[in-house]
Amino acid sequence: MSARTFVKTNPFAFPDRSGFRLGLLLVGLLLNTSFVTGQERSPLNEDGKMIDFERDIRPIFMARCYACHNEDDAKADFRIDDPDTVLGYIEPEDAEASTMFYDYMLSEDPDMMMPPPSKGGPLTPAELAMVRVWINEGADWPEGVTLSLQPEASDTEVIAESIPADAGPRSLFDRVWSFQGFLHPATVHFPVALFLVGGFFVVLSWKWPALGTQIPLACLLIGALTAVASTAMGWSFAVEEGYGSWTKVDFDNEVFWHRWSGVIVTVLSVVFALIALRSIRHQDSSGKVWKGGLLVLALLVGLVGHQGGELSYGADFYPKAFRILFGTEGEVADASAELPVEGEADDVAADDADSTES
Repeated sequence: MSARTFVKTNPFAFPDRSGFRLGLLLVGLLLNTSFVTGQERSPLNEDGKMIDFERDIRPIFMARCYACHNEDDAKADFRIDDPDTVLGYIEPEDAEASTMFYDYMLSEDPDMMMPPPSKGGPLTPAELAMVRVWINEGADWPEGVTLSLQPEASDTEVIAESIPADAGPRSLFDRVWSFQGFLHPATVHFPVALFLVGGFFVVLSWKWPALGTQIPLACLLIGALTAVASTAMGWSFAVEEGYGSWTKVDFDNEVFWHRWSGVIVTVLSVVFALIALRSIRHQDSSGKVWKGGLLVLALLVGLVGHQGGELSYGADFYPKAFRILFGTEGEVADASAELPVEGEADDVAADDADSTES
């Protein structure tokens, strides 16, 4: 086949040398343009890091952590919107040594996993990878970058968007069990009030014996039933809110002591209720036992209820109320503002010493 014949039959062949050179020039221009574009685009940000906190990490913290660990509702006293708190659980440049990542985000224990399974946990592999790289690159949290909900968004919407699509539907029993748990904040007031009122009438019976049987007995029996119900609801509610199941043992956790002290009160109330029924039936001397037990229950349920209030509203809830009553709230705030934070006292003393030497 001649060269002329090849050119006619091959659409990619150039008819002469000038056309061939023109083709080479166009290919060179295209390659040069692609090379320049590749140089301008980079996987690293201006600080030379792959992960940008505001672009990559902030959305994860907002969607997966913020609803349960914010300023108004900081479960386990952990706030994801406070850089100092978060960085206190992180070892920059070492994700495996970082408590927040290794002990919680990577945990296979449903009581330790964050976010918990009931909140859509664990994080997806992509989210875990970004958090890991962010920590290994130094866990940089730029100053001025904050976590907060948009005005039109709600905690429920944020959590709903964060739950993986393949989480799967719950069984009917699981749904009913979780539903009744949300009644705990309302139901728990019944045994608290009933045991306190029953104990009060036991004390009144020391002066007026006629008040020492029917009312305290009714309060004890109804209080025991509602204590059983509210305790069961409390266990469900704790799991649903991410506090862990009954198998979670943490002696430093206030929720652990609250749930087990509630169980103790419930068991004692059932025991004293049975003693009271036996006493009424047989008219024996065990009446003093259940009445004394009711006084003990009134004391214990008051302590457990107070602890539950602190978990819900903070330890400063009642002290703040009294400061408002006596008009001393501003004075306490000013005094606390003047006190150095723990660990800063030595720094202040050192600075004073340096200035003195100067």
